[in-house]
Amino acid sequence: MAVLVTGAGGLVGFELVETLRGEGEEVVGTCRRPAAGSDHVAWDMGAEPAPAALRRPWRAIVHAAADTRWTQSEAEAARANVDSVRALEPLVGPGTHLVHVSTAYAVGIRGDGDSPRRADYRNSYEWSKAHAERLVRERFAAFTIVRPPLIIGRRGDGRAARFAGMYTLLRALGTSMVPVVIADPDAYLDLVPVDDVAAGLIAAARGEPAGRTEIVAGGTGAPTVAATIAAMTGSLNAWREERGLEGLDLPRVISRESWERFFGPFVRDELSPRQRRIFGLLNNFEPYLMIGEPLVPTVAVADPAAAIGPAVRYWAEAEPARAGAAPRPWRAAA
Repeated sequence: MAVLVTGAGGLVGFELVETLRGEGEEVVGTCRRPAAGSDHVAWDMGAEPAPAALRRPWRAIVHAAADTRWTQSEAEAARANVDSVRALEPLVGPGTHLVHVSTAYAVGIRGDGDSPRRADYRNSYEWSKAHAERLVRERFAAFTIVRPPLIIGRRGDGRAARFAGMYTLLRALGTSMVPVVIADPDAYLDLVPVDDVAAGLIAAARGEPAGRTEIVAGGTGAPTVAATIAAMTGSLNAWREERGLEGLDLPRVISRESWERFFGPFVRDELSPRQRRIFGLLNNFEPYLMIGEPLVPTVAVADPAAAIGPAVRYWAEAEPARAGAAPRPWRAAA
């Protein structure tokens, strides 16, 4: 029997389909809008029933489809991340192992993920993924939940099918949109290469569906926020130097208290609409730059920091206008 991968056009799903096919598996992928030339099956999971082509026996279903935006409304998050789980029910047969891709932060602020209250989570994405996990446990007997943290490009070449998470900060650095990063410099920033996540999911799919939860993460081996920002800036500057471009300054890392007391009041009224938009996006990223306790992985990822450089270079090649933008240092007005 074949393996079904939902969200096959996304960061994780794309890597999964390619890896499984390379290992000789029969794989069918789905996504909302397949790219031209793709053999993926079109399926808007939260809005329509499964197409007839998918109503067949499956050895495993890896549910990687999700809307990972931190800014979406509760209704949008529920439709994309909760209703999509319900849509799988007609496809899960007695011999099907469901592997559900969640997030390491589905435990929310309380640390357990049991609460249905939005206020117990950092954003609607976490809230909806916690709801999805509870639904998986209620509706399916043979399942494994896999929780990765923030995901970046492949370890070797940095390839990524989508740019989100860390790449929001990278875009802001490359275009001189952030004079400072509001964070705890010593906090853990657990970034996992997508090929390590795919390997963990494949191992889960081939294992026994014991109703367990796996956490694929660097844990105490994850880099700090300060080390991550230094590695990102250094890798981007190396790429720029190869093209004869001026390097970027390493941004300062300051606390939220310092920003609010000393910096914010002086620059807030001077920000352009674009700068305000960038700061708004980074505000959503900020909670993940303040995590003092490391994740406790069940599947430990070795040396995740080694993947930062290749991920930055791949992004720079894909978005050279942003990566090669002229530096615009922030200066005090006379």
